[in-house]
Amino acid sequence: MKTYTYPDGSRISEDFSEFAEQYAKKPQEALKVLKKHGLIIQANSAKDAPVDTGALRNSIISEDIDEKTVRISDGVEYGVFQELGTSRGVSAKHFLGGATERQANPLFSDLKEVLKP
Repeated sequence: MKTYTYPDGSRISEDFSEFAEQYAKKPQEALKVLKKHGLIIQANSAKDAPVDTGALRNSIISEDIDEKTVRISDGVEYGVFQELGTSRGVSAKHFLGGATERQANPLFSDLKEVLKP
């Protein structure tokens, strides 16, 4: 059984073998859940993103990569520096990471519900 610890100290412990078996049986249902939460993370990331011109906020997208993956990313070259900060005085904003962390528990709850045996 794996245990994951989030930066805020909360933990999640799961035996993922049954989860993976059910995912293989219901990939379309699981993808719907991933898409839904990807859009929520996209919206919350945009809301949390620092704004100067609005380019960063407007570049954040959620896209399907395959039947198991939804990627949320920004489309500007400086987004990573806003997310993580720099050694030259730009403080980390964690607009993508923070939105993703806040959505993790609802995402897992919805996946568990859809993938019940």
